[in-house]
Amino acid sequence: MRSYLLSWLSKKHRGATLEAFAAAEPSSWVVWEAGPWRPPTRSRDTIVSQPDMPRLESGESLAIQLVARDGGTSVTLGRDAENDVVIDDATLSRAHMRFERAAGGSWTVRDLGSSNGTRVDGVKLREEAAPVRSGSSIEAGAVRLTFYDPAGLLLRLRAVA
Repeated sequence: MRSYLLSWLSKKHRGATLEAFAAAEPSSWVVWEAGPWRPPTRSRDTIVSQPDMPRLESGESLAIQLVARDGGTSVTLGRDAENDVVIDDATLSRAHMRFERAAGGSWTVRDLGSSNGTRVDGVKLREEAAPVRSGSSIEAGAVRLTFYDPAGLLLRLRAVA
């Protein structure tokens, strides 16, 4: 799993063209938006995410590259170390969701039966996978993510600069 602070990526790619950025960083990304982190308890149980949990609007966001460990087309995200993307927040399930890349390059996200559920652009996922596009908002428990293709991430990085 490769991850970078947005401010660092912004400095690294300052002035880059889309072609140069896409050549250097060809993968899609999720950005873990700044907010409160809820460390797991000793029992490692998933805590219930409440709608009135406080949100922070300041802090540093983290860009996480969506690449499967096995080189495949699906990327799992959750608390457990076996996931491709590990976010150790107590409101995430051990195996919370799966991103799946189609042959044409489009992506979907599927909830894996998590305790706190997953929302894409405000819509709670049921059993089907939901398509995501650059800029899609994903809420997993109390964790807020934004999905980006390389062009969308470069626009976000330019806004950080």
